[in-house]
Parts: sequence; C-alpha cells; structure tokens
Amino acid sequence: MNKFLQDLTTLIKTAFLNAGFDEEVVVSDCAIAELGDFQCQSALALAKKYRMSPLMIAQKVVENLPENKLIKSISAVNPGYINFFVTDEALSQEFKAELENLGKPLGVDNRVTVVDYGGPNVAKPLHVGHLRSGTIGEAIKRICAYAGNKTIGDVHFGDWGLPLGMVISELEAQHPDWVYFDKNFEGEYPKTPPFTVKDIELLYPTASKKAKEDEILMKIAQTATVELQEGRRGYRALWEHIMAVSKADVRNLYGILNIDFELWLGESDTQEDCPKLIEQIVNDGFAQKSQGALVIEVEEETDNKPLPPMMLQKTDGGITYATTDLATIVQREKELGAERIIYIVDKRQDLHFTQVFRAAKKTGVVSKDLQLDFAGFGTMNGKDGKPYKTRDGGVMQLRVLIEEVVQKAQEKVEEAKGQNTDYSLEEKKEISTAVAISALKFADLSIYRMKDYIFDPDKFCSFEGKTGPYLLYTITRAKSILKKSGQNSFENFEISHMPRQLVLTLLAFKAEAEKAYQELAPSVLCDYVYKLANLFNTFYNSCNIISEEDQAKKSSWLYLTNAVVKFMEKVLDLLAIKTLEKM
Repeated sequence: MNKFLQDLTTLIKTAFLNAGFDEEVVVSDCAIAELGDFQCQSALALAKKYRMSPLMIAQKVVENLPENKLIKSISAVNPGYINFFVTDEALSQEFKAELENLGKPLGVDNRVTVVDYGGPNVAKPLHVGHLRSGTIGEAIKRICAYAGNKTIGDVHFGDWGLPLGMVISELEAQHPDWVYFDKNFEGEYPKTPPFTVKDIELLYPTASKKAKEDEILMKIAQTATVELQEGRRGYRALWEHIMAVSKADVRNLYGILNIDFELWLGESDTQEDCPKLIEQIVNDGFAQKSQGALVIEVEEETDNKPLPPMMLQKTDGGITYATTDLATIVQREKELGAERIIYIVDKRQDLHFTQVFRAAKKTGVVSKDLQLDFAGFGTMNGKDGKPYKTRDGGVMQLRVLIEEVVQKAQEKVEEAKGQNTDYSLEEKKEISTAVAISALKFADLSIYRMKDYIFDPDKFCSFEGKTGPYLLYTITRAKSILKKSGQNSFENFEISHMPRQLVLTLLAFKAEAEKAYQELAPSVLCDYVYKLANLFNTFYNSCNIISEEDQAKKSSWLYLTNAVVKFMEKVLDLLAIKTLEKM
C-alpha cells in the first residue's frame, strides 16, 4: 500500500474512531467512477455489533471526518458505502511522486528468497511443462525482488537420478569400446563430448523403453545410477559431458524466453552432503527401516488422509529425489542465507513437497523460521482439454512450440502490416519473434497458476483482446505519439485535463504488485496491465493528442501518455516480457 492510500485509510479510520467505532478499516477503489475515487465498505460489517443499519453507521462516520487537505467530498450511500473524491492537488502530487519512484522496490519484505524453477531433466528435451515452470518462476522471482527481497533463482537440474543411469547403461551397450567404460583406465578422458544434445535426447526414450520392458536392463540401469552417485570415474566423465551439452541447450531455449537464473545447480551439487545428512538423521532417531529402505514418518494427527513416509534411501543404497531436495534446502539456508524458498513446480508434485518440507522441519536440519512454499501450477492443454501435444500425439517439445508460435505470429504481423515497406526482413523477424514470445508468455501468466488452461495460438497471437501482442501494440502506439510530439521530456500537467479513472488505475499499480507478491500470482499483474491498456486506448481514441491546440491539455495528455508507457513497461518487465519500439 502506498503512502497516499495509507494516509486516506488513516483519515477514514480517524472518522470511525471519532464516531465511536474502533474497528479495522479498509479503503479501496470505487467501483463506479462517477460516485467517487475511493470507497470504504467497513460499515457493512458493524451493523450487528452496534445494532445500527450500515447506512446510519456510514452517515455518522461521514459527519465525524476531521478537517484535511486530502478529501474534496464524501458521502454515505446505500447500503452503507462511504464514497469520496480526493482533491486535485493531492491527486496531482501523488501521481507525480509515483511516476518518479516507479523503479524503487516496494520495501514490504527484505528477506533472502531462493526461487526454485525451471527444473529441467538432463538428457531430456524441454517440453511444454517447462514453459510454465520457467515463465511463472521468472515472473515470481522478479515480483519478489520488486517487493524488496534479495532473490536468487536456481534452475535446479534433475541430473542425478535413474534417467542418467539409463542413458549411461545404454551408451555402454551401444559403445562398449569407449574408454569411459574401462574400469582399469587411469588416464584423462576426452574433453570433447562424443555426442550432441540431440543424440542424448533421442537416446533417452530408447533406454527408458528398454529398461521398463526388461527387468535385467532396469537392474543394470539402477546399478549404473548407484555407481555414478558413488563416483565411478568413467561414469562421472560421461555425466559431465551430458551436463555440458544439456546446459547449453537449456540456456539457449530459456534465453529466447527471457528467462535466466543466478544459479545453474542441480541435484548433483548435494552429492557430498547427502551421506552426512542421512547419517545425522539416522543418529538423531528420525529415520527407520521399512522393507529394506530408510524412511522418515511425516504423517501428522491433523491429516485428513494417510500421508506416506518420505523415502530417504532406497533398498539398493541409492538416494532419492526427496533426499537431494532435503539436502538442497539445508544447503540453501546454510550457504545462501535463505530465509524463504519458493518452489515453482507442477501442482501434481504437491505430495512430494509436503513430505520434504515436513521432513526438513521434523528432523531439525533447518531452522524453524525458514519459510518453505510450494507454488504449484496447472497444465497447458490443447483444444481437446488434454495436455498440449504434437500433431502425432507425442509430448510437445518447448523448442517446437516456440517455432510454431513464431510462425503464427509472423502470419499475424503480415496480416496487420501488409506489405509495409518501412520494415526490413530483419526487423519483421525481430517483431514476429517478440510478438510470439509475448503471446506465449502472457497467455501462460494471465491464467492463475494453479489452473489448467487451453492454449490457442490463433487467439493468443491476436492483436486484439487480452493478449501479449495487444499490450505490445498499445505501448508502441503510445511511444509513437511521444515521438511525433517532438518533445524529449514531459513535465507539465494539470490533473483536471486527464481522465481520472486512468490516473487512479496508474496509482493502483503498487497495490496490485503487492497483491501479486502476497499471492505469488503473476496473473494479478496481467489483469492490471490489460485494464490499463484498455483505459489508455479509450483515452487515445477520444483525444487527438498531437493536433490539440490547447497547450495545457496537450502537455497534460503527453505527460499521461508517457506515464502509461513507463507503468506498462514496468509491469511487463516484472513479467519478463520484452517490449518493442515499433510494430
């Protein structure tokens, strides 16, 4: 909440106290612009307690409003709302201050926050699920930073489990003469990988299918996994090659989506910590044997349904995903000073993280004050309501999805611009790519993260409606006006010449950003920026800004247009969506 709204809330609170009502007071935007700038509905909740009608309470509050320089007029209306307009002077001062301070963090929370998102599995291509994890995670990380957090994003590779064992054992079956499989070899292994990322991506499905169909091959893969984790030299050298080609590919794809990480770590980075952690938990009496495996009981009396124990160590001595996740939490608190860790993962992983979080607190391996949050997300579905797939029914790779959307965006740009000779082929490509990525990301972020949604390239690449391209077009339209004005700075304005609802919506930005932070919901900012774009376009269509002869009006409208650009770009930056200078 900004100071302006705080001051208004304090003023209304004082009126309630003066009227004899010592209650919590909430001030919000007025739903009907003609009735007020702001509104207080707190009187509605007091009727039963004070045995008065809400309207009578509201009227009494209005009568007891102290003298002030903020509120121009105030009224009580049925069924008990208090509506009020603020003075032009107060609104002008706040508008100017908010624009000047737009880049400053909210300062609502200064904790060290680690955001775990992306989560690609080594040796597997990124698929559409990684779009949601990466897109939502990057936005939440940026929103947390704007709130005042010291944020650290970690991609957290899945690089230490059975899939690696499957790939390594399949490579050994296909290339038994490779030096990596000679246990007696003591020299240096080749520095150049003997395969490409595409080779590995094609190899994994084959290895996985064979292992699932043949118990002996599955046992070989499991043994290879354990030997890798225990440090077998040849396997470690192969693993390093797999990591190198996979990381490069992931960096490239996420880079196209404007997604980046401060840390590029994985499960393997806790390899040395896991044995010590297991020993500590066993010695402290929190682990027990169950069918040959080590487990931690995490069920609580208040649970409505049975909760399975967390497996700490498999019967074959191998460690689990839960073990490395637990060790990672310990590592993040100890080495990064994490005070909060947020996991951006498919909502179907809720059980896994419930087990891990409870195990962390129950065993005391992390402090009680460390906040652990699971921010789950739903699936991206096709028009049939099922997870988005390729035309032949296979899992849609992220690379293929991006290519398809870029092609669709290029068609939309051509439709909108025709044979526009002002743009070179390179510029058209740049615009098409930006439009595609904005379509892809805004579609994903505009839906509340826990919900599944249907991805429709035609709809989301449109320049009309609640889409990324519509927002980009609004910003470039506003920038075009500013450029045509010939002015380099926009400093003078009179609030009376501006559409009041648009100004008030701009002032609501920080409250919306704080709400997005509290709910870990980028969709809040998507709703806000779409509303802002609509209001600006309504204003634009009703005012001929450049040809306006009244200089006071023109200066005010240009100031407002510049403000809209700044605010919209700030929101899209928090959503990690790049804007354009022209379209």
